[in-house]
Amino acid sequence: MRHFILFAACCLWLPSAAAAQKFLQLEKANKARTDKFFVGQDITYRLKDSSEWFTSTITDVQMDAQLVAFDWKTVPVGNIEAIRLRHAPILRSLGPMFMIFGASWAGYSLVGAAFYQYKLTAGTAIVSGTGLASGFILHQIFKHKRVRLGERRRLRAVEIPLGNGE
Repeated sequence: MRHFILFAACCLWLPSAAAAQKFLQLEKANKARTDKFFVGQDITYRLKDSSEWFTSTITDVQMDAQLVAFDWKTVPVGNIEAIRLRHAPILRSLGPMFMIFGASWAGYSLVGAAFYQYKLTAGTAIVSGTGLASGFILHQIFKHKRVRLGERRRLRAVEIPLGNGE
């Protein structure tokens, strides 16, 4: 019975102890879906005065001042010029799959020519070369997606209160 009372007390007390959920939200014009970056998550971004990309962990988000604290400094949200996002896993894996196909085709063709009566032709080289080249190109295209912030895309700090706020 004591354990039940302790469990019930913790369930009633813990939601009021949680202050808020803080995150950065990437909004696109005329789109209902948003991308959210939570505290503790890594984000790759570029500042307005720099051409260098930084990857940092978000440690805190302050909605009132529109500041985001990274693991090494605090930056106003308005100073972030661009964010680098990742494509869907299926798109990121297309390039390596085509490269594996091209290399496998070439390898099996060489094994067939060395140990069996298989003839190496121009078609064999074309298929393996096309697989390797298209895989490399797809890998470069779908490596990452860069989102420039401006009129149609904006980043803002959001804080959602969880309890009654006492």
